[in-house]
Amino acid sequence: MKSNRGWGFGGKLRELRKINGLTQEELAERAGLHWKFIGEVERGDSDIKLGNVARIAKGLGMELGELFEYCFPKAVRSKEEEEVIGLLMKMAGKEDKKKIQKLKILIEEILE
Repeated sequence: MKSNRGWGFGGKLRELRKINGLTQEELAERAGLHWKFIGEVERGDSDIKLGNVARIAKGLGMELGELFEYCFPKAVRSKEEEEVIGLLMKMAGKEDKKKIQKLKILIEEILE
């Protein structure tokens, strides 16, 4: 998941972090990630895996679904987008790394 310079996921993540009164370092520590990675995601300079999105949600004290809802409100999502998000949330709880890797490759191909 890559955002466009402050818009999309990265911009919403920055917004949520600031609302919670957290620095990048504090969020990174809570999420078990490096603070430089948090900055890269916020700027849209780094791709992010679903597992790390879940870790960030936990670091913000949110459920994964709540984070998706905040970043991608239902009012602006199509039915298809809603179904994809539902499937991603189901996968987040599974440890099937082969299927997750295949899904990542497929999404990257679609985005090219």
